[in-house]
Amino acid sequence: MTIFNILWQIIFGLCAGTIVAAGLFTFIATLGIVTRLAQVTRTAAWIHWYENSFILGGIAGNMLWLFHIPVKAGAAGLAVSGLFCGIFTGCFIGAIAEILNAFPIFLHRLDIKTGIALFIASLAVGKFLGVILQYFG
Repeated sequence: MTIFNILWQIIFGLCAGTIVAAGLFTFIATLGIVTRLAQVTRTAAWIHWYENSFILGGIAGNMLWLFHIPVKAGAAGLAVSGLFCGIFTGCFIGAIAEILNAFPIFLHRLDIKTGIALFIASLAVGKFLGVILQYFG
């Protein structure tokens, strides 16, 4: 492989990755997921912390993945990492569902008027059990 091919792949990979990351962040910002999460949790005063943490987490995750940086944290580090990833995924899915009115439309179609909190909690428990079975089953 020539130096030109290697440089071309580096430039192309960085450009493609930048476009995909920009698309994801634009999608999240357009839907207002971070601001809605701050409103729901009544922590709108901390919105800058949410935004900065979101951006820094994305950058750190990409750097760890891109450069194959070994992180030796043991089982405790894996548990904490899994907890944070699960919290992010749960909040992300919940915010998207709320913003797109997925739950209200779905519950209206099923004619469910009571027990909505129990319904949403059962979805969360089901997601948790599915992940546990996938990784440990």
